[in-house]
Amino acid sequence: MMHRNLQLLFRREWPHLVLAARGTVAAIAALAVAVLLKLECPYWAAMTALIVIQPTRGLLLEKSFYRLIGTAAGSVAGMMMLLSSRSPAMLTILLALWLGACVGAGNLQYGLRSYGAMVAACTGAVIAMAGYNNPPHLHDLVFGRIACIVIGIVISTTVTLLFSHGRSKRELLDRLRRVTIQNIEWVALLVRGGNDKELIALRQELLVEIADIEGTVDAAWAGSLDLKRRKRHIRDLIVSLLTLLEAGKLAGDHLVRQDSRLAPWRGSLARHLEDVALHLAEQGSTRPDITEMRLVLSETSIRAPLLGETLGELINALQLVMDEWDTTTPQIERPASTRFVRHRDWQEAGRAAIRAAAAISAVGIVWHMTGWDGAPLMMMATSIMVSIFSTHDRPSVMLSHIFRGASLGVAAAFLCRLFLLPGTSNTLTQAVIIVPFLMVGIVALSHRRTALGAMDYLLFFLFVMQPGLPAVPPPSSFVAGGFACLGGIAVAILAFRFLLPIDPARRLRSIMIAIVHDLNSMAAADSLLLVEKCRARTHHRVLRMLANARKLDEDLNPIVEGGLATLAIGRYLQRLREAERADGIPPEALGAIRESMLKLIAAIPQTREILSILEDVSTTLSRAVEANHANYDSSVQAALLHIRDEQPPAQLPFVTRKNCQCHT
Repeated sequence: MMHRNLQLLFRREWPHLVLAARGTVAAIAALAVAVLLKLECPYWAAMTALIVIQPTRGLLLEKSFYRLIGTAAGSVAGMMMLLSSRSPAMLTILLALWLGACVGAGNLQYGLRSYGAMVAACTGAVIAMAGYNNPPHLHDLVFGRIACIVIGIVISTTVTLLFSHGRSKRELLDRLRRVTIQNIEWVALLVRGGNDKELIALRQELLVEIADIEGTVDAAWAGSLDLKRRKRHIRDLIVSLLTLLEAGKLAGDHLVRQDSRLAPWRGSLARHLEDVALHLAEQGSTRPDITEMRLVLSETSIRAPLLGETLGELINALQLVMDEWDTTTPQIERPASTRFVRHRDWQEAGRAAIRAAAAISAVGIVWHMTGWDGAPLMMMATSIMVSIFSTHDRPSVMLSHIFRGASLGVAAAFLCRLFLLPGTSNTLTQAVIIVPFLMVGIVALSHRRTALGAMDYLLFFLFVMQPGLPAVPPPSSFVAGGFACLGGIAVAILAFRFLLPIDPARRLRSIMIAIVHDLNSMAAADSLLLVEKCRARTHHRVLRMLANARKLDEDLNPIVEGGLATLAIGRYLQRLREAERADGIPPEALGAIRESMLKLIAAIPQTREILSILEDVSTTLSRAVEANHANYDSSVQAALLHIRDEQPPAQLPFVTRKNCQCHT
């Protein structure tokens, strides 16, 4: 019975064991090359080989690129710090400034660009502290650090690239197409006068799916400059999807206030919309039926002009994405029709910079006052933790898991150096000894329950054990250094928990306040360009607001309604400013804008009321726009003209209505 259980366990774990063997081979090979080249700290190559391993080729290549750039910048910065001063106090000041600048910049970036800035931050501290302990080898350390990173990247890429798969662009394109179909079907249900609860639930699902798609765009096509150039049209389509949801909500509110005698045309329009969605779903075409689409836009230009305009924009954006992404090489460069300005949280970036600088300064003060030999190692560990995890949603919780994993790694390093390999040992013996420790760590990475601390177990094991070096400091200094590394993690935990703490709720409040400031800027702006820029930024901020709200496991409906109200306010303010340039705004509309500004200003100190105030402001401005009879006919006619029917329709894999569901 036991033999059978072992067989079943082995079969179940076999894929994980294969991955572990592959990662271990990469780490050992990188270590061997670094030792043969006689580089300083050759274990850095093994650490890099493990860090850059990714599930797809694109992510593997792009993460390697940004790690190399960050390492080069941080190594030069660390060397310049040591050349400027040998005083612990002055080094601490320089490190705090460097760390704060890199962490602040990293918190304003997204994806692997942010990662590159964080690598630059902690590499500066590693080089400065390692060089302080070994002043004659400073230049060798800088060269060795960069060379080890290159070796680790090359070896890891060579070993894993053939076995990793490329992420299919079709998966994301199909999701975009499905959510477009769902969006049109939702509008049809809205026009028909569907059940309010069903409409609200579907609208929430759609917005959640759009936010999720936007969050995966960067990773979906990582590693290709050509694909990145084309990605702007994906953002254009995402904006169009958001705009249709917003316009649908506004049109729905308007239709409710209209006379019931309009019901016949609403049924006809709903049927046309359903036919458009059915064509996209069942024909596998990237284009709607042109005749049907012209009927829809002609009808909506009269009955619901705003809805017609946004529906035309959506179809155009979908066609543009599919036309461009289905070609092997880019066609004639076509600019995106709408702007997409990313949310930059300057307040939280500043807090992250101050937190990182303060944490490293606290360790530096202890170093300066006590002269403790383990302080440089603690500063290295602290710099890594307060930088790399500053963009995490719950860094103090994450670091608690990391502390446990790192503790096991340090304990394993003690076991290897103090008991299995006491004194001096050669590299081959060390490599044989560390293989099972690496295998265990990489297998742990493959399991959900142990994944959080597994990578840090591996990294701290290699960092403290230092394979590739024939001997380490005396046992007392060696043990003190291991505990100093763990102390650096503890300092970071305290900084994230008590010194300028951060969590999804705080990020959510920050985004809501930023949205209010944007809307105030739009209401007060004299320039239509400024209004358009602020409105473009609110699109991304609404998506980020929803993404943070999902992490709190709370009711999303207020966030969804508040987000759509935000988009509606932006549209109203833009329309009123356009009307002002053409014919001027009547006093009633100006009064509505002033009233809206007062409400928004009052909302800033009371963040719990922001969402409800946004809906109030949306209602106030909608009445002003209706009273001003904003004219959308020209926009709808432009949308009609841009439905391109001169090219043969491109084809996508067959998708039925049954599987056109949002991925939530």
